[in-house]
Amino acid sequence: MARDCVVKAEILCHSTRKKDVLAVLEKTGSVDLIDMSALEDAPFSRVEEIDRSFLHSLSVSLEKIIPFLQDRSSLKKRAAIPAVTVEELSSMLQNGEIEKIAQKAASISDELINLNSRAEEVQRKIDLVQEWTDFPLRFDQVGESGVFTIRAGQVSSREGFFPVEKIEQEMDMFHVEKLSDEKAVVIWHNSCNSEIVTRLTEAGFVTADFAGYSLTPSEELRKLNSTLSVIRSRTDELSSKADRMVQKLPELKILSDAVGLQALREEAAASGRTSASTLLLHLWIREEDVFQLRTNLEKLGEVDVSLVKLDKDEVPPVFLSEGESVDPYLMLTDMYGRPEGADPDPTPLMAPFYAVFFGVCIGDAGYGLALAAGSAIGWYLTKKKQGNTRLFRLIFQGGLASIVWGFLLGGWFGIPFDTLPRILQDAAMPLNKLVPNYTRGVSDGFALSQQFLYLTLGFGLVQLAWGIIVNLKKRLRAGEGISAVVDQTGWMLALLGLFPWLFNHYLLDEALYPVPGIGDTIFLTMLAVGTVFIFIMGGREAEGIGGKAGLGAYACYGIVNLLGDVLSYSRLFALGLSSAIIASVINQIAAMLKDIPVIGIVLTVLVLVAGHLFNLAMAALSGFIHTARLQFVEFFSKFYDGTGVSFKAFRYEPRYIRIKR
Repeated sequence: MARDCVVKAEILCHSTRKKDVLAVLEKTGSVDLIDMSALEDAPFSRVEEIDRSFLHSLSVSLEKIIPFLQDRSSLKKRAAIPAVTVEELSSMLQNGEIEKIAQKAASISDELINLNSRAEEVQRKIDLVQEWTDFPLRFDQVGESGVFTIRAGQVSSREGFFPVEKIEQEMDMFHVEKLSDEKAVVIWHNSCNSEIVTRLTEAGFVTADFAGYSLTPSEELRKLNSTLSVIRSRTDELSSKADRMVQKLPELKILSDAVGLQALREEAAASGRTSASTLLLHLWIREEDVFQLRTNLEKLGEVDVSLVKLDKDEVPPVFLSEGESVDPYLMLTDMYGRPEGADPDPTPLMAPFYAVFFGVCIGDAGYGLALAAGSAIGWYLTKKKQGNTRLFRLIFQGGLASIVWGFLLGGWFGIPFDTLPRILQDAAMPLNKLVPNYTRGVSDGFALSQQFLYLTLGFGLVQLAWGIIVNLKKRLRAGEGISAVVDQTGWMLALLGLFPWLFNHYLLDEALYPVPGIGDTIFLTMLAVGTVFIFIMGGREAEGIGGKAGLGAYACYGIVNLLGDVLSYSRLFALGLSSAIIASVINQIAAMLKDIPVIGIVLTVLVLVAGHLFNLAMAALSGFIHTARLQFVEFFSKFYDGTGVSFKAFRYEPRYIRIKR
């Protein structure tokens, strides 16, 4: 459970072995290829130029036709994901028949899209012409004709045709012929053109656009319907062909992943350097994997694998190996960033805290059982498909922690604590009695007692103290020596001196130790000594007394930030309490519904199931986010930078199939 040693290696092979070498590298999935294409001082002067136009063209076609054929598939049930070997994928690229089918399907898809677009356009024209079936002229007669202008249109004014008819009454050179209550044809002498156009606009007369139409309405309809019939006939013909191609969909999916695999290998080759007859690749690899890789490649012949010294300022990517129980939390480390330099691997350091805190946020054994069962199912199904199971395994562990905390807190689907069976009440008593001044019933029926807030603050103290210890170890490994010891000792003394004193005086009513007494003297002395250490170490690099004093005082201000960090852990109590309250409210609403005649039982079951599922989902989401925040903001800030580069294994991840390795 640590950072693995990553070394730089180079592979030199004859160009005829390129395909085999890349196949071995991809199959092992244990190398991170280095892009050498932009290096001017690379061993060889020429970057290999690879024509990938065919692969790109075929990939674009497959990206288009697979969803196209999936939409036409009559299969209601999702087909099983096929398992294919790498050799079968490679051979698929040699299958000329399936490539022709892919190209033909792409052509059909493009033509169908074009036909549908044309059909919509023709249908819009038909709809327009049908609105003017009573138009008495040819459409091409609309417009200027000699000394007259003819227009067709309709009125949008609430006054109807009255304003238009008023124009006819006032002007001898204008005539309107009504076709219906809204449509009309108007004609006027061109000498009055500008005046009439203005008055028609003011009258709310909207001119119809007949551009592109030349026949009478009936003739246009026959022409358009004939065109639409031809389009639909061709669409039906192509649709039948496409439907017959659906049976080739599984092979097309395999071909898509075959293209993806080959494209990945070609890009990998392009990242290296070539000469007339050789290929040179640089890569990162774990030191423990070098022997196996060398063994696999040397079987090919004409291949040499050797280690290379790092270039100046070159930093290897980070490869983290985690145990089975810690591995799920690697996804959280990747969200924040991989370790860099003297950074330790934070994954095993935060894993137990994360699981415990997530369980506190749920705080209900019933919810924990449901969460563990659901995530176990998701874990099994995802593993069966060779997917990434980390999220499900993380939630599964959180569900187990929720069960434990539910037992200790007396949380069971929001059922009031006093109504639980005696055995479950007794299971919750030890935790409550650990907290000073516990009084049964202080929670007003909820599983969480008010004093549990103090325990969550105690969690914060423990994790922050652990972060200070980890940072001390990190700085000692970086060679800081005595300065690291003094500085981190100062922070530890400040943390362990300030908070017990604060808790005893302001939260626990002097339950930890009597006041006044030696306890105050011990804790305040620890705080004072820690403050002095922080002040000294904070200003040690400044010049002059003023600079040292200023930086030292600023460093001491960080003690105030410690207070905010510890208080942040109260969110664990808040989330657990809110989940318990919502669960209780759901139960109360369900209890009120059960007395409704006939449908009361049905409504009660629906409210209980839907309500608790919703509450569980919200509790899990909140627990995931806020617990991660405590790790990233409060815990990691004490010792972790996370600016490293992740090790990106050279391996193809298929989209539609499962590769049998």
